[in-house]
Parts: sequence; C-alpha cells; structure tokens
Amino acid sequence: MGLSAEIKQLKKLENSEAGVLSIYLSTKPEVRSQWKTHLKNGFKQLEQQVEGNAEKHKAFQELKGKVEQELKHSEPRLLRSLVVFAEGGDGLFEVHFLQLDVDNEFVYGDSASTSQLENLDRKFPQTGIVVAQTETVTVHNSSLGEIDESWVFELDLDTDDWRKFQGRSAKGQASSSSQVDQFDNRKEKQIRRFYRELSAELAKLHKDYGWSELVLIGHQRPVNLLEDELDMKADRVVNKNLGGAEHQQVLQAAFE
Repeated sequence: MGLSAEIKQLKKLENSEAGVLSIYLSTKPEVRSQWKTHLKNGFKQLEQQVEGNAEKHKAFQELKGKVEQELKHSEPRLLRSLVVFAEGGDGLFEVHFLQLDVDNEFVYGDSASTSQLENLDRKFPQTGIVVAQTETVTVHNSSLGEIDESWVFELDLDTDDWRKFQGRSAKGQASSSSQVDQFDNRKEKQIRRFYRELSAELAKLHKDYGWSELVLIGHQRPVNLLEDELDMKADRVVNKNLGGAEHQQVLQAAFE
C-alpha cells in the first residue's frame, strides 16, 4: 500500500499509552551530509519531552532504536526525503523514501502527524499518466509524485493484434522516434482502432485506482489521435517525446 492510500488509516491511528512517532526528514542530495545530525537533534528534543513519563520514555527509546536500526540497512535507498510512522508497543512501523521535498518535523504523541503528507497528496494526487508512442502506449499509476505501477500496451501492425504487459516490455523501453517517423496515413485506421480499444482499459484503470487526474504525454499526432478515441477527457496534455524515459522524467513532465 502506498502512502496516499494510508492517509485515512494513519489519521485513525491513536495510541495514548505507547505513543506514535512521526518523522519527516529532508535527505535531498544538497543536504545529504546533514540528515544524520538533524535526526539526532530531533530525537534529542523528543526525548526531553518525555523524560518525566517513564512509560512513554521507554516506549520512545524502543521506537528510536527501531528507526536507527532500519536506517543502517536502508541508507542506500535514500532519495529526497524520509517519512516514518511508528507506533509504540510493536504496532505500525512504516518507513518511506520519497522523491518529494519535506520540511524536517519530529513528533511523538498520541496520534500520527499527517499534515505534510496530506499537503503532498493534494499537490500530487492519484494520477494516471499515459505516454503515447504511436503503436506503444505506457500507462503509469502515480501517487505522491511516485510511479507505483506501470502497464505497456503494444500493437503489432502486421497482425493488428495488441498485447498488455505489466511493467516495461523491451519495445516499450526503446525510443519512440522511429515509430513516429514511420507513422503514416496508411496506419491511421489501425492506430485509431487500437486506441479505441485501449479506451476501455484506461476507463477500468481510472475506476480501479481512483485517479483524480489524467495526463497524456507524447508527440502531438499520436496524442491527438488518442484524445479523439478516449471516452474521458485528459486534465493535461504534454507534447514531449518521452519514449523510454526514466520515471523521474515522466513525473517531471506530468507535474511541472
């Protein structure tokens, strides 16, 4: 489950006895050398807050140890930020590495601190990102500025059949420049039929994942044809050739 789907559960989380630890920590490259110091100082401030409560102090020490142990093994996974929600008494323990920026925040209380997470969710809602490459269409399910799942739909122009892949196919990883060059009027009927059939697939994904937005990315011609055949309207259209692009490039184009 991604962070976006967890927000409702986190808002219900309460533990007045052992407490809930919430951490938002910037680990972006330009401050990468400082995150350990910020973490140490944050823990120190929280420890001072519970010094007069033996039960809470013990629970906090246990949570602190779990976080420190986890980060020893996970440091290579650091991106731009670290988000932790940990419940005392062997309850919830979640560590997330995000490509989004956060403000440093350390909270130990009876419930989780979700304000920053909710703000990020509003800025980067559950979104369907469709990258059109003429006879190859890649669909990404995105939340909180991250791509959670991807599907590739490929049309075989020789047989007029198309296939669906989970993740990336070899063809989907290649640049679409050759596909665009070979796109001519003779193939338009095949492409339109392919896109028309994809419309039902996209509608199902839209419903299943609760997309708040739909973004189309690609060269103008295939994107325009795809728009014509879809039963839903895109919230944004980005005319860029991103065939074979890394996820971060796709996300940047979708949300810039």
